[in-house]
Amino acid sequence: MIEFVILLGVIGGWIVVASTLFLMLAMGKMWGLAAVLLLVLAIEINHRLQERYMETIVNATPRAKEIAAHIFEMNELMLLSSYVVSLVLYETVQKYVEIVVKIPVSR
Repeated sequence: MIEFVILLGVIGGWIVVASTLFLMLAMGKMWGLAAVLLLVLAIEINHRLQERYMETIVNATPRAKEIAAHIFEMNELMLLSSYVVSLVLYETVQKYVEIVVKIPVSR
């Protein structure tokens, strides 16, 4: 199950980056705040999974519990850093890439 938890952290990080970047590029910078709700949701899911997992491994060694706790902390850090990376990518795209949308004019 722990591999599943790590995979969820990675996939969740990619979802946070993609959705934040898309919202900010398509709808404006302030929409990046809407992605904070997604970030909080992902962190809450991580906490719920941690509670369930820690209840499941009651008979495990203290070292196994410690490793599991660190993995859940790592997932949370991946989610938070994903949000920060999307903000940096947004600033980079805005600074160095010009996006031009041309609409054909009919006569």
